Amino acid sequence: MVHRRFSWPFGGQRASFCGSFTGWRECPMGLVGTEFQVVFDLPPGLYQYRFLVDGVWRCDDTKPIVRDEYGLISNEMLVTLVENNTHPAVQLEPSPIRRMNLDEGTILTTMPPEPPSRNPGMQIAVFRHRVSEILLHNTIYDVVPVSSKIAILDARLPVKQAFNIMHDEGLALVPLWDDGQGTVTGMLTASDFVLILRKLQRNIRVLGHEELEMHSVSAWKEAKLQYYGGADVAGMQRRPLVHVKDSDNLRDVALTIIQNEISSVPIFKSSMDISGIPLLNLATLPGILKCTVFFMRLCSPS
Repeated sequence: MVHRRFSWPFGGQRASFCGSFTGWRECPMGLVGTEFQVVFDLPPGLYQYRFLVDGVWRCDDTKPIVRDEYGLISNEMLVTLVENNTHPAVQLEPSPIRRMNLDEGTILTTMPPEPPSRNPGMQIAVFRHRVSEILLHNTIYDVVPVSSKIAILDARLPVKQAFNIMHDEGLALVPLWDDGQGTVTGMLTASDFVLILRKLQRNIRVLGHEELEMHSVSAWKEAKLQYYGGADVAGMQRRPLVHVKDSDNLRDVALTIIQNEISSVPIFKSSMDISGIPLLNLATLPGILKCTVFFMRLCSPS
């Protein structure tokens, strides 16, 4: 927690305070010397706050100001654990209008003629915090379209037929369903197709064209594991399918994709439905980025 003092030095008979961290409930401010003050212990985060002075909502003109989606303006503050590394207070460009209003602050029903300029470091810190909040407080389920379908191939399909389907449907990768295990057990990707072509080029007798129509996808996956797995084949076979749950937040899903060096990851349902198929959709970094941008625009003032 970080000890923060809020003050209103612009006069008045009585003043109270409210902020996003108080649930916008009014808190009385005490008169200390010539200014009203109130103190809070706050966790790190980005907060907005306002002052109610003599029945009129106001904000401090010397602090960063933002406008919400309803057109109301508030002061904004970034709280960090390391107070020594916090960014300096924003210094506003002097203007005749601000000098005339400085004794009273800014009334919240009107926007200042010129928005306050911000320190670049403050802007970066605020942006990073907002992105972090979006990634932490939104789940991968939010990325899944309301109306969507996903192709799943039976692992028993012949390799040639499976790749023909991928080509015809324009799929770069597709989940594989194992009927014996009753779940999705792997992914067939364009890289698999490239590896098959390379193997055919090296020695066509190892896997002839006619065998592509006979060998199943699961058999190819097993052969690939033995061919490219080296000495640790048994260990690689025991590796479970990398997947995420629909309740996982965007940050954890993005880290799963990055740390496993994969282009996408299957999203499994947290609870099984009547279909019996655990797969909900596939998550990708571009999809997470698109969702993040959407929430950023949704939360940004118009």
